[in-house]
Amino acid sequence: MHRSLGSRAYVRLLQDTIPERLIFVYKYFTDDLLSLAQMDLPIALTKRILKDTLRGLAVLHHHNIVHTVQLADIEDSAHVSPGYDILGKQVGNWMWRSPEAHAQGRVNKPSDMFSFGVVCIYAVLKRVIFAIGEDELREGEEPLSIVLERQISYFADEDGLNALLNHLGNSPWCAVLKVIKDGFNKINPRKPFSMWQNVDADFKDLIGGLTNFDPAKRLTAQEALAHIWFRDL
Repeated sequence: MHRSLGSRAYVRLLQDTIPERLIFVYKYFTDDLLSLAQMDLPIALTKRILKDTLRGLAVLHHHNIVHTVQLADIEDSAHVSPGYDILGKQVGNWMWRSPEAHAQGRVNKPSDMFSFGVVCIYAVLKRVIFAIGEDELREGEEPLSIVLERQISYFADEDGLNALLNHLGNSPWCAVLKVIKDGFNKINPRKPFSMWQNVDADFKDLIGGLTNFDPAKRLTAQEALAHIWFRDL
């Protein structure tokens, strides 16, 4: 997998290996995007950082590498041949994970795009939208139930949710998602990201394309690079 990438901009590649210890050696990073995004950066610089990150993701996808954590951690990626998927694993960190990954369904490049959309929200709005504090959990409640509820609340519509259920097939998670969906009402309304206040309309459109609940309809990395929100860079 590392050999296929060669020398690529926007992707951190290994510097050496220690075969007897099964260790990859990378150039050491003293910080990461999550810390950097907490600084008061100009929006143009934040866009540039996100676009360069997206360029790295596009390189990986071009080589059929599905990435599940950070672009700095290529060892957490997997080469997935065309026509195949990662299945039966909740890959990636639960705060950034796609709904199909939560449900241990078929994971592929669209799952990366959903996660990238969540990272974009963090970088621009300074919010980890799926972080769950202990004070938010009722007795016996799992954080994942709240994460899935928020994912449906923010990003799902009827067509998208139905498409995801079809994507999951006969998974027992389908029943879980249906129960969560039926829990929304006048007292507990959905809060679609498209209706959030004080958020740039082009950014909303980008996030809508990245987080479509139908994996087949999510923006690809190349499509996202061409989106109007990135066009002035």
